[in-house]
Amino acid sequence: MQSLSGLSKRQKRILDLLQIKPDMTTKEIAEMIFGRIVEYKSQEFASVYRSLISIEKQGYIQRVQVQLRWRRVEIGQIKDNGKLFVA
Repeated sequence: MQSLSGLSKRQKRILDLLQIKPDMTTKEIAEMIFGRIVEYKSQEFASVYRSLISIEKQGYIQRVQVQLRWRRVEIGQIKDNGKLFVA
C-alpha cells in the first residue's frame, strides 16, 4: 500500500473507517467523524466531501456508483393493479 505521509489527520481517519466498513456514504463517514447527525448542506459534510475527493484523486479510494435497477418482465406476464400474473 502507498505511504500515508502527506495525508491530513481527517483523511487518515476516513481511510481507517473505510478499512473497517468498506462501503460507506459521505454522510455516514461525516457522522462517524463528528459523532453526531450531520446534515447534507452543512460545513462538516462539505469538509468530509472535500477530503474524500482529495484522497480519491491521490488513488487511495474510489467512488462507487449505485444505479437504479430495472427488471424486464418476461413475455406472457402482464401487469394488473400492481400485480404480475401469467396471461
